Amino acid sequence: MNGPLRLEPLNTATFSTYCEIGEQAYREHYLHLWPEKDPSPYLKSSFTAAVLKDEVSDPATFHFIIRNKQEGIGIVKLIKDKGFKEFPDTNSILLEKIYLLQRFTGKGCGSQVLEQLETYVKGIGMRYLWLATMKKGKALKFYQKLGYSIKGEQILPFENARPEEKGMYILVKEIFNAVP
Repeated sequence: MNGPLRLEPLNTATFSTYCEIGEQAYREHYLHLWPEKDPSPYLKSSFTAAVLKDEVSDPATFHFIIRNKQEGIGIVKLIKDKGFKEFPDTNSILLEKIYLLQRFTGKGCGSQVLEQLETYVKGIGMRYLWLATMKKGKALKFYQKLGYSIKGEQILPFENARPEEKGMYILVKEIFNAVP
């Protein structure tokens, strides 16, 4: 990694870059979730220009390309005003996607991106950042090390995914305490 990473807001000119990086990173990390390692149902619902065009028209949805200098190394998707159980919609933001290309994992990139996201989330007045992560794998311990706590469970919402891989935890981090 060469220097600090930056979050580049998505625009129509970068749709194809976002889709390419997102699909590649997803394939590198999540093929085990799918029978015959075919993630087509998920990819079609996430990484097409038509999907992105619809999503970027929503003022509560934010997409970023993670850049190391000029190189795209990952993607992020946030949804504002989306709560979970006791965490109200008006104070919460969902980190729906954070995918890094395999060659950038384990090098501090994820921590750096989350730090930037937490600063961004605080700057737009959100109190809680939450996400869902697979019960199996290294991601759970990574998020817990960064201060995220398990607050619930859910199931991966794709019926084609392998049943034994569908378990997910909901993790939440309070970004700032609104009560002095």
